[in-house]
Amino acid sequence: MEMLFIFLLIGCVTGVLAGLLGIGGGTIIVPIIIYTVTQQGMPYELTMKIALATSFSVIIFSTASSAYSHSKHKAILWNEFPYLSVGTIIGVFLGSYFVHKTSDIILQVIFCLFMGYTIYTLLFSKKNEADRIENVDDPVITKPWLSGGGVFIGFISSFIGIAGGAITVPLLSTWGFNTRKCIATSSMLGVVLATIGAISGIIYGWNKTEITDYYLGFIYLPAFVGIGITSVLFAPLGVKFSYKLPVKVIRQIFAVFLILVVSKMIHLIISSGSI
Repeated sequence: MEMLFIFLLIGCVTGVLAGLLGIGGGTIIVPIIIYTVTQQGMPYELTMKIALATSFSVIIFSTASSAYSHSKHKAILWNEFPYLSVGTIIGVFLGSYFVHKTSDIILQVIFCLFMGYTIYTLLFSKKNEADRIENVDDPVITKPWLSGGGVFIGFISSFIGIAGGAITVPLLSTWGFNTRKCIATSSMLGVVLATIGAISGIIYGWNKTEITDYYLGFIYLPAFVGIGITSVLFAPLGVKFSYKLPVKVIRQIFAVFLILVVSKMIHLIISSGSI
């Protein structure tokens, strides 16, 4: 019961972050799940795979709630979305295959390296990239580039258990789209990405977890229920903040959040004795 209460609280934070930053909250869910299942005696070689699958299952709800709220502001790039989503689906399937062939320690190192890169781009990007003019016309990006970008987003996200916001937002921003449109579109794309990632986690994890009473494949059900419920309720609150706070402030909040997460993740890796 105590653990379920903790998951409910985590869901509140996850929901706000999903709406505010266009992410699903995987960067906070993954370390929490790793710690939880490790304490339960789950074999180390399965912990990261459980964390990734569980993260994706929760992200379905947080990103869906966030995307619905963003759609009310007509901020989603619907013309570009179909090509991004097709590429993302391909990327997730490819990435999921490699994830389940890769050791947990390598997956965790990849997670930390990518978060470090994201922090750098958020804090040191050029000012004109951080402060796109709100009413500027959307750039024209060719279909192959959009689909290729989707493959990249899906593939990388598979290795770190996120909805792709940490990749999608910088990528679309680099192409010239308004930051808030990037966040909104990232939320919608996260629904597609997380759904495929969760399904892959169920398939690859079927009958592989030893504590079977609380698992569906690699999905840890208490976290799925607890975080999922409150993340849906709190995502609209994050969306409201995203339309009131300056873009620069949003990016700084995101960077500080990721610094805390990476620090915790590095601590978990070191304390495990794997390196």
